[in-house]
Formats: sequence, structure tokens, C-alpha cells
Amino acid sequence: MRILVHVCCAHCLGKLLAGLADGPEAYEPVLYWDNPNIHPLIEYRRRLKAVKMLAERAALPLIAEEGYGLVDFCRAVHGREEAPLRCVQCYILRMGRAAAAADREGCSVYTSTLVTSCHQDHRLIREAGDMAGHASGVAFLYRDWRETQADPALTGMLYHQQYCGCIFSEYDRFKDTTTHLWPPPVVRASEGVKPLPRERR
Repeated sequence: MRILVHVCCAHCLGKLLAGLADGPEAYEPVLYWDNPNIHPLIEYRRRLKAVKMLAERAALPLIAEEGYGLVDFCRAVHGREEAPLRCVQCYILRMGRAAAAADREGCSVYTSTLVTSCHQDHRLIREAGDMAGHASGVAFLYRDWRETQADPALTGMLYHQQYCGCIFSEYDRFKDTTTHLWPPPVVRASEGVKPLPRERR
């Protein structure tokens, strides 16, 4: 059975493919990239490049909506910038597009690599997935694949992001770090003033 897989990043895709392979159903994945939430532009390109490289390694078809979706995302979350409100709108936006793509591609079922993440709200993902699937006439496959391990042969050396994707999550991730601050923060010591050790990111 063909299944459309909404892909958010290469490493989550590796986990999902491992989960599908271990299940009782014989699925034929069709990969689908559409992530207007990922910002800034260079981050978007890094993640898409990694997904394309994994698709080549796994010899899987990839449908990529490559338009940078800054405006669409900003409109969707306007007035709901705090989590989890922005996350709800983000899930609805992406699951709606994925379900519609599954219908166009003749896939009766679809899923998302979001269900492999330990940092996402699985209840909200499932609700958005079921709602979009019902609207498009396709079923949303939910499995909790958070503990699944990806095949290193697929994900090795591929870019691995450090935050969810949107500019708000990027701020939440790095706001408490000292990375790139100038002058560097200092600590007082008995022998004088010493710079704090550099963070490695």
C-alpha cells in the first residue's frame, strides 16, 4: 500500500522509515516535503537538501514543494505566536497540505515524521492529522515512533537541526545562550576577571 509521508527533516524521516519497516503492513512510502514553518531561508535549504540526500540513499520518490513559505506561515500564526497556539496552527497548515497531496497522489493513507519527535505535541499532531485526513478522504496513520532508531546508513553525515523550525522556536532554543554575544560575558574570580568558556553549538 502506498503511503504519503510528510517529511519535516532527514533524521526524523530515518526514524519513521525504520518504524514502517518494522510494522505488519507492507507500505510503499512516497515522501512529501512542504514546510512553510521552517525559517530562516538558509535553514530551510539545509533541511530540504538533507531530505533530498536521504531520499536518494533510500531510492524513494520525493515530492517537494520548494517555495519558501514565510508569508503563509506568518499569516497562519498571526495573533497566536506563543506555543502551543502557534503549534496548533502549524500542524493544521502542514497536515492539511499533506492530506490533500495524499489524495492527489492516490494514497489512501498518510502520516508525518512529526510523530517521531520527542519535542512535539503528539495529541495535537494526531488531532490535526485526523481532521485533515477526514477533510481529504484519506486516513492519518499515527504511531508513536519516538523511541525508534534510524538506520545510520541513511542518516549518517546529514544535517541535523537544533530547533523545531519556526523563527519563534529558534528564539526559544537560543535565547538563554551566550553564543555570539559581544563583548563576551565575564565572571569574577579572585585573580581577576576571566571570560566565560565558549559554548559549543
